[in-house]
Amino acid sequence: MAKKDFILSCWEQAENPTQNIEVGKPSKQILTMRKHVLFSTLVLILLTASCKPTLYTGNYGQVNETQIVLSNANFNVLGSFTGTAIAKKNVTTIKNKEGLIALAKKDLLANAKNAGVELKGSRTLMNITTDVIQNEKHVKVVVCAEIIEFTK
Repeated sequence: MAKKDFILSCWEQAENPTQNIEVGKPSKQILTMRKHVLFSTLVLILLTASCKPTLYTGNYGQVNETQIVLSNANFNVLGSFTGTAIAKKNVTTIKNKEGLIALAKKDLLANAKNAGVELKGSRTLMNITTDVIQNEKHVKVVVCAEIIEFTK
């Protein structure tokens, strides 16, 4: 039976010379398919390796739990201010460095001072929000707050 199958396949190849297949060598179709698979695999690796997610976290609220009754208009809103701090993730040392949230708060207070508003007397920060945005190389912190002044 094996000889008969072999003879039939030789006869079919003789009738169709375009389908000649040499033993030990892959056909052009197989080589083309291998190239497509290799190219697709490389593209997939490049796409997934180069896409790193950006991580975003935020906080809204007061750290200090001070109870204030605002039943009457006993305060003035002096303005809304924002402070920003950015740092690289790969640093050799953190010695003598402040945290990014502290730096962003300093920037917020500096921006308020440049606008003519300083924290003194009966003024305080309210509605403080802290946003932390980070990717593979950098971390960015944004602190926003309103400065209010109590009048009575």
